[in-house]
Amino acid sequence: MKRYNLDTTANAVILLDLGTTEFVNKIDEVTQTRRRVVSSKYYQKIKIFNKSEFKHATFAIPLGKNSAIYNIKAIKHNNLEKTYLDEKLIYEEQINEQKRIVKFTMPNLKAGSIIEVEYTVETPIRFNLTSWTFQSDIPVKFSQYKASIPGNYVFNRKLTGYLKLKTNTSTIKRNCFIISLFERASSCEVVTYAMENIPAFIEEDYMTNKNNFISKIKFELSEVIRINGTKDKYTTTWKDVDKKFKTNKYIGLQLKKYKFFDELLPSEIRLLNAELDKAKAVYNFIQNHFTWNKLNGIFEENDIKAAFKAKTGNVGELNISLINALMAVGLQAELVLISIRKNGFPTKLYPVLTDFNYFIAKVTIDNESYLLDATNKLMPFGMLPYKCLNGYGRVLDFKNGSYWFDIIPEKNSKIQVAASLKLHSDGTITGKLRKAYFGYDALIRREYILTQNEEDLGAEFESNFNSFEVIDYKITNKKAINKPVIEIIEVLLEDAENVFKTYLNPYFTNQFKINPFSQENRLYPVDFGYTRKYIVNFSLEIPDNYTIESYPQSKAVSLPENGGNLRLITKKIGTSKITLSSNFKINKPIFYNFEYDYLKLLFNHVINSQKTPIVLKKT
Repeated sequence: MKRYNLDTTANAVILLDLGTTEFVNKIDEVTQTRRRVVSSKYYQKIKIFNKSEFKHATFAIPLGKNSAIYNIKAIKHNNLEKTYLDEKLIYEEQINEQKRIVKFTMPNLKAGSIIEVEYTVETPIRFNLTSWTFQSDIPVKFSQYKASIPGNYVFNRKLTGYLKLKTNTSTIKRNCFIISLFERASSCEVVTYAMENIPAFIEEDYMTNKNNFISKIKFELSEVIRINGTKDKYTTTWKDVDKKFKTNKYIGLQLKKYKFFDELLPSEIRLLNAELDKAKAVYNFIQNHFTWNKLNGIFEENDIKAAFKAKTGNVGELNISLINALMAVGLQAELVLISIRKNGFPTKLYPVLTDFNYFIAKVTIDNESYLLDATNKLMPFGMLPYKCLNGYGRVLDFKNGSYWFDIIPEKNSKIQVAASLKLHSDGTITGKLRKAYFGYDALIRREYILTQNEEDLGAEFESNFNSFEVIDYKITNKKAINKPVIEIIEVLLEDAENVFKTYLNPYFTNQFKINPFSQENRLYPVDFGYTRKYIVNFSLEIPDNYTIESYPQSKAVSLPENGGNLRLITKKIGTSKITLSSNFKINKPIFYNFEYDYLKLLFNHVINSQKTPIVLKKT
């Protein structure tokens, strides 16, 4: 095989990917006691076409604290030549107390090598079976997972991704597993899941965690049925979870300390009449008092009194303090469990607390809800960090029961550029640019400019447009987080000797030079996180000894259902002036696979327009 016919661009392909899991009883040779383990055997065969994919000859097998790995075997084939894995090449790396990785790399690789790997992992019987991932970053010819599950173990199963199973079968195997000291054997459910001709999973721009979309099957223990017929439930209800959180000393009990903030809040906050003004003032107070220690997690040992005294804390301590402070001034505030973007979506089918890893606050004023996070001192009221824009969260309402709540991002994000230039008869160009950033774009720019000095920022502009010289550079609202960031740049372009044509790009900054959507098809959504606008208003005065040879042509392109558009209007005003007005909008944060071609086409139009210069000719 010189190439994989179903994807001729692939530099490697997994020919076979097989997993088999069963529950087994093992006798300890020393104590002669029996213990039950989950034994999973893995086999994989990979064809590597060229050296760019030699990385697939390195294997890293994750293991838990009490897991064990056995019978590691590997062979490299090059035609009739075989190279067996040397045990000396196998080593173990300790990641932390709970996790380690066994690694090895097959040596002496060549283009066309085939590698076969096989090993067995044993783990104690825990809540979950290991999930099986069908898809990889290279194509997979055939992938199959088979599990023999004792009848007294009931698992929820969840298939993620957009690919369909070729095989999904279940049969009963009698007397397959002894579940008690009385040697009574249980029947097993034998399940088989398989896919074939699986395309490579390619991560593109504007997507959340790949685990939301990569094709895999996940197991979670629901209940265990004991020999006497009683059941141990492991999948709880949200009512059970609410009760657990309400009585938890690090969460529920911390939410009852609003009286602690009665005397701590500045008196002028209480004098404010409007509830929204009170909420903003409280948010500003907490935001500026604390410094986030960069720790996430919902199972941290929160202590808001100690955190307030230390002026630092984890995300729970900061946002639980914010909720208490809001309640101290009589506002309705609640805690929200969320999963950040890189952690994947939390399941809605049943409570899986390990799906969540972050807390935010929710305050309701005049029937309007605001989501808040006090970890970033530059974050305006009512905005969440980009990492938190992940669909939905679970609001912990201990009185009426928790509920799902959609995370709606700030809608006023945009970058607005106004350029007014003048071409002089000697070929020199002078003028001013005004760049204004709003919403998330203001936050991103503000975070950056506060790490730079103004001289460096001016030099940065010159490096991107090396023909221009920055004469003056000013920033306003650098720290005024509720106002747009505004940069005003005075520029000069001196005439180059014997140059009879001048090429001028009216966009200056924020150009899209490469289409971020390059796949022929995309199965998973495009997730921008928030809506976006890019507005350019450009004007150029032209002297008598120059003519306009060419310039970008006006065009209008729209996405279906008002999903976005490009409006470009260029006007040639006699021979003395040219203006350009460009308005590019992405009107919704998420686009689904059936909208992908339209979105890709829109970006092609934007790129083609933005790379077309104004050409001026000296007469």
